Amino acid sequence: MEPGIHRDIPIDVYHASPGISKTGLDRINRSPAYFYAMALDPKRPPEKARGGQLEGTLAHCAVLEPDEFDRRYVVGPDVTRSTKVWKEFEASLPNGVVGIKPDQREVAMRQRESVLALPDVREALAVGHAETSAAWIDPDTGVLCRCRPDFTHPVGESGVILIDLKTYSDASPDEFARQAARKRYEVQDAFYSDGYAHASGKDVLAFIFVAVETEYPFTASAVMFDDISKQSGRAKYQSNLQTYAQCQQSGEWPGPGTGIKLITLPTWAL
Repeated sequence: MEPGIHRDIPIDVYHASPGISKTGLDRINRSPAYFYAMALDPKRPPEKARGGQLEGTLAHCAVLEPDEFDRRYVVGPDVTRSTKVWKEFEASLPNGVVGIKPDQREVAMRQRESVLALPDVREALAVGHAETSAAWIDPDTGVLCRCRPDFTHPVGESGVILIDLKTYSDASPDEFARQAARKRYEVQDAFYSDGYAHASGKDVLAFIFVAVETEYPFTASAVMFDDISKQSGRAKYQSNLQTYAQCQQSGEWPGPGTGIKLITLPTWAL
């Protein structure tokens, strides 16, 4: 994937492309050794599917690419997946089509309704592109980077708004802020915003996170980071890129250390 903006690249091709992504930055942040083990080690096992991964993918498709939903997913019988009836149903599906349960489709559609009930988000999703891939060379380290915003909404000829959809148990802004801190979403905001601007030559005017709950009543909210949080995310991703570049040059991917370290409990635990 050459530097620039790329549309219609399948997700598996994107993940197999060279360049470091936000997932890679998170792994580097844990330790370079962890990044090497998960991304470069020739003996690494295949990655396991995460719990709830299909449900998250269904929500993304229903909200961001609704016209594709019934092409990618077919509702099967309401039976256990281990039964003969379900296995025969799956065997009858065309290649690339995924069988889902009736309740899975219902949840995805309800999540879509909740997201579209947010007026600003509904307006933004009416025009733009889902799953656009971007690649660029970081100007400070010379490292090839990549990102894939969930949705890109054009603003005039020179600006865009990036939207990222998150499924979570509690979409209230205060609770989502705590989840954002755990998942380093501020890093995603800064990395995607700076990177998409480099790749496209356009100004990223805003990065909006849309959170939608995974269970009834499937409440949704839209949030943005303040300037202090965005600056923190930028400093973190730049530090991670520096570490990554140094490891690439040296060929050494150190772990957390081999000595015994003194630790202390978090403030809340004390």
